[in-house]
Amino acid sequence: MIETGLKAGDVFFWKDYSLSTDEIKSRWFLYLGNQTTLAIVYQITTTTKLHHYEPGGIRAKNNHFAIPARIGGLERDSVLDLTLYFRPIHESVMNGCKSDIEKKGILDQDYANRFVRHLKDDAHIPRIMKKDICRYLGEAGFNVKPI
Repeated sequence: MIETGLKAGDVFFWKDYSLSTDEIKSRWFLYLGNQTTLAIVYQITTTTKLHHYEPGGIRAKNNHFAIPARIGGLERDSVLDLTLYFRPIHESVMNGCKSDIEKKGILDQDYANRFVRHLKDDAHIPRIMKKDICRYLGEAGFNVKPI
């Protein structure tokens, strides 16, 4: 069971995140829910390297969208890149780092809808995960269309 108290749509800050590279770096995330049978947490990190997503940028063709700083407590304008930064993790990893995780806010309905539109179009995320995430967002009070 996830011990952070987060629910789908919550924006959180993870101090000293080190799961994706050898580099330790604090990161902002969007929590997307927890698949309890397999103990998998769905989450996606943000990036502030906006120039990579401009026309001609190295990630311009990735499935992404921008989120302004005021949404969900984000401190800086950011990008959610579903192609590069969606990585399910085992809940034990997240629970083991719970003292480094702090909820900062919650996504608003408009940005939850944007996320779901991008989620539906993503070729990298399995359909069963997409369905789970939409269900978790609905259970958290978002009015999103199921996949």
